[in-house]
Amino acid sequence: MKLKIDKIVLVLISLSLLIGIYTIYQRTEIEKQYKTAEIILDYSEMKKFADSSEEDLGWWLREFKKYGAESVAVPEETVKLLIESGKPLRAEMVSEMIKNYNWQNDYNEQISAMVDEGSIKNNDVIITTQDESLFDYLNSGLTERYDRSFFDTYHMNDDYYIVLKGTSDDIYYSDIQKIWDLEGKGVYESKIVVDSRLLNIGIGYDEEKINLIKDSGLDVILRPINFPTYNEKLADVYKSTNEKYDLEPRIYLLGSKEILGYPENEQSILDYVKENNIAIALIENSTQREHLDGKGLNKLVENSGYSAMRVFTMWDYIRERNKYYNYEGAEEIENTMFRAITERNIRAIYFKPFFEEQKSNKYLTDAEEYERTFSSLKNRLSEHNIKLGKAEPMKEFHVGSKRLSVLAFGITLAAVLLFIKMFNIKDSRANYLYLFAVPAAFIPLVARGIAEKGFAFAAAVIFSGLGIYFYMAQIKKIYGETKKYSFINIISYSTLILTGAVIISLVGAIFLDAMLADVKYFLEMDIFRGVKFAQILPFGIFIVMFIIYFMNKEEDESVKSVVKTTARFLNKEVKIYYGIIVGIIGAAAYIYISRTGHETNIQPSSIEMISRNFMEYVLLARPRTKEFLIAFPAIFAAVYAASKKSEFFTGVFMLAAAMGTSSIINTFSHLRTPIYLSLARTVIALGFGIAIGIIAVIIIDIFNKIYLRLQERFK
Repeated sequence: MKLKIDKIVLVLISLSLLIGIYTIYQRTEIEKQYKTAEIILDYSEMKKFADSSEEDLGWWLREFKKYGAESVAVPEETVKLLIESGKPLRAEMVSEMIKNYNWQNDYNEQISAMVDEGSIKNNDVIITTQDESLFDYLNSGLTERYDRSFFDTYHMNDDYYIVLKGTSDDIYYSDIQKIWDLEGKGVYESKIVVDSRLLNIGIGYDEEKINLIKDSGLDVILRPINFPTYNEKLADVYKSTNEKYDLEPRIYLLGSKEILGYPENEQSILDYVKENNIAIALIENSTQREHLDGKGLNKLVENSGYSAMRVFTMWDYIRERNKYYNYEGAEEIENTMFRAITERNIRAIYFKPFFEEQKSNKYLTDAEEYERTFSSLKNRLSEHNIKLGKAEPMKEFHVGSKRLSVLAFGITLAAVLLFIKMFNIKDSRANYLYLFAVPAAFIPLVARGIAEKGFAFAAAVIFSGLGIYFYMAQIKKIYGETKKYSFINIISYSTLILTGAVIISLVGAIFLDAMLADVKYFLEMDIFRGVKFAQILPFGIFIVMFIIYFMNKEEDESVKSVVKTTARFLNKEVKIYYGIIVGIIGAAAYIYISRTGHETNIQPSSIEMISRNFMEYVLLARPRTKEFLIAFPAIFAAVYAASKKSEFFTGVFMLAAAMGTSSIINTFSHLRTPIYLSLARTVIALGFGIAIGIIAVIIIDIFNKIYLRLQERFK
């Protein structure tokens, strides 16, 4: 009867799994359509780069067009940018200006009087120029974008004045500075004014820049700036500017910390995005996780039907990686771009020229190195059926609550199955626990948000645990048998056991990815949290099962006997080398967990990164080191140890193998990574793991024979 129930449960889990497989199939069909990556050049950086070289900007733009660049992002002009570019312009914050001795000498008497009497306030900014055409440009841009009450204009003698009316919210400060007296006692804290938002609001675009880019054969992508105080007209200006210069608005790149029209006037930019199928750029964080926050950005993406794409920007620490890891050129920068596109669903590189070396601001101006970098990048991307060109937004995809209910039903059945197997429960009344799968199936219908991540987390832990149970049960059979195992037997059984455990873990990965098969996870607007915890829990499951299945020598299989076994284990005398091995395992476990993600200080060594890069060059996907080098071969070592009836080493190697079942599911937990790549990574790791496992058995057998001979000699 018990066996019959197990079969029914496995059939029901399999039926639920079919829904998961179909969901994964739908996801892969979307991923197949998402095969173009775009190189967007940063205008400001390209201009600085060109100025430091022997060629002008137009020449470099045409060169990068040949390399594969498709567009150039042009920032909206600001007063600050105009001053930095050398325009005959002066702009001062009133609060800082009046601190200067005889400041009145720099201004017309009428302006000085307005400052003194308070009609021009401390938070205002005064812009001064004697260039009439520049004044007209500023006045026209401000009038087009903002309410007339925001600024005043004056023409006095030869000077043109524009007064921008600010508030305290427009002031930018430095960090708080503490002032100390001679005795080291704090006197007061001071905030130093360093800038004003008014100097950084949009005032127009430079027509010469736009024409230069168009003449180079590249698309122009405008980066408009939002101003929360006066935002009613900004989206319309963005639209009219695209029309004025005959630009195709394919990508919306924020030029400020908010979307156009934020707050309260976002509808206009939303309508424009939807009408033109514009891809909203989500610029990835420097930690390679989620994206830079912009007020109103997530809501805009959601309301647009997820018309968005992930964008990788060239952070300075990446641009410095020329001749990194002993490469001859910018190979490591190329590797970084390649990984971003293939592994993280990045579909646009916001490109900035390289620096010559680390901690240097000197640009690398070797055209041949850029040509080599992009040529190699294109060749490597072609192996993944990805090309450089004009990128498009990702297709919208969601999973219905009813489908999630079916998946939740299967995951809950698996949870009960694991519970019964983990504690080796023989009482048939435990089968009633499977009935919990029925109410569990209703959770996605009433609490979808909790259900998505909750059941995904459960799938990660449960199927990792079932994988552990599978290989432990099989190895226990070998441990308990009296027959001798040949080398071929050990290799054959190890390969079958490892493959079975991998398949069970892949089932868990399917359930997890199906539960979270939503475009918001592909774009990493939401992420699967609890990844580290999902990798730790299986080790606890392993310990429980090892005590029950290996250490419990009593015929009685009750909970009481398990408790007694645990107590005996805790009171057992520990040999020194046992403690050393456990210490090594503990250190390895700490490093294993700490290195998950990019937020930790523990990162791969240079040698490991070089080997990783090599595997990326020669393989479709780089297998995970902890799988093929540690966890998978550990199954072979555990089978060998079990055949030699060594309980301690069987346990140690099985513990190391537990890393593999959770690692496989963790690979698929990175929802931004295409399914085919995660699958290829696992299959390649399995192949490598089998090969290294065979080698490990040979080496262990040699050491074991040497040990036995020495033992005989010293008897």
